[in-house]
Amino acid sequence: MAYASGAKLSSLAGIIGAGVGGYIGYTHAANVDNLTPIAGAMILGGVGLVAGSAGAFLLKSAMQFVVYVIMFGVVIFVFQNQIESLTGVNPWVGIMDILKGWGLPVGAIPGAS
Repeated sequence: MAYASGAKLSSLAGIIGAGVGGYIGYTHAANVDNLTPIAGAMILGGVGLVAGSAGAFLLKSAMQFVVYVIMFGVVIFVFQNQIESLTGVNPWVGIMDILKGWGLPVGAIPGAS
């Protein structure tokens, strides 16, 4: 259901991408041998349509993932004492150790140890 809500956004981004690609193809077709402006507009318009709609869909999906990560982080932060009493591991310290192991500079964040 969440993916269906972005269909209009992806369609709009595809139409805008097609328009931009078509304009670029139409104006720059003279630089290519044996390519008419209409053919250039159709080729780059099709590329813009696909790239625009796919890009909007992927960006929407990526932003949903970021929201879920943030919500998961809030739950871990709020319930860290209960999680530590159940598992014996402080989840905040565990996550910081994992991020340090990946080479991320989390030590530069104030309050993160």
